[in-house]
Amino acid sequence: MSQLPVEKLVRIGMSEYEAKAYLALLGDSPVTGYQLAKSSGVPRSMIYEVMGKLVARGAAMTLPTGSSTKYAAIPADEFLDQLQQEHEALIGSLREPLSKLSVVPDLDYVWNLEGLDNVTAKATEMINQAAREIYLALLPDSFPVLKAALEEAIGRGVRVVVYSTDTLDLTGGQVVVAHVSEETLGQAGGLGLILVIDGEEVLVGEWLKDAQARASWTSSPLLVFIAEHHLRTDLYLPQLLAMVGDRGLDFIQEADRELFARALESHIG
Repeated sequence: MSQLPVEKLVRIGMSEYEAKAYLALLGDSPVTGYQLAKSSGVPRSMIYEVMGKLVARGAAMTLPTGSSTKYAAIPADEFLDQLQQEHEALIGSLREPLSKLSVVPDLDYVWNLEGLDNVTAKATEMINQAAREIYLALLPDSFPVLKAALEEAIGRGVRVVVYSTDTLDLTGGQVVVAHVSEETLGQAGGLGLILVIDGEEVLVGEWLKDAQARASWTSSPLLVFIAEHHLRTDLYLPQLLAMVGDRGLDFIQEADRELFARALESHIG
């Protein structure tokens, strides 16, 4: 018997014995408790208690036949539909009382995400929730998975500005091409994602090895401001330094020049 259905049934509230009995019953019913114990691997001493719980759950029914009782499974679709309705009703009944108990904590937290699918899903969710403006910095390879969500945001009137190292096909959005050194690209990996929506949330992510990714999300006003400020100003730094030439050294304190080393080496002899 496959372990996967057993594990999933346990996750929705069944015991392991209940899951095994229900799966065996789906494959062969009606049967007596004795027969079901043999086919499911549930101990004979436990089978009737287990079946009582399955009947109470609405996963099985009893069929009295003369001197013995047989059990039959409720069809899987019917049982799962019933279970889904019960869970949805329960969750719905909890929303109002729990909302009344909830107090917005007076702190800003950072939520760390692991895995490419999770990072992409969170970025897509944020883009879908944006109401006014989106600022996004990413490398061209990461653009296709977010393109549809960005186009939909543009369609509903959201201002979208994307910073990347090459031109991107984003009709209705503003694409800013930022020239970045090969060394910086190497450090950024493949994702190099910074996403700010409505000045309220920021997601910062990066690729890891083996197509994995990790990211951090926060709604901290300070961190959101820093990320948006970076997107809207720092990426223009190389071009600005190129325009002012050697005079850029006059505006940068000697102690701070290391921070601008790459841009200075590229544009100020």
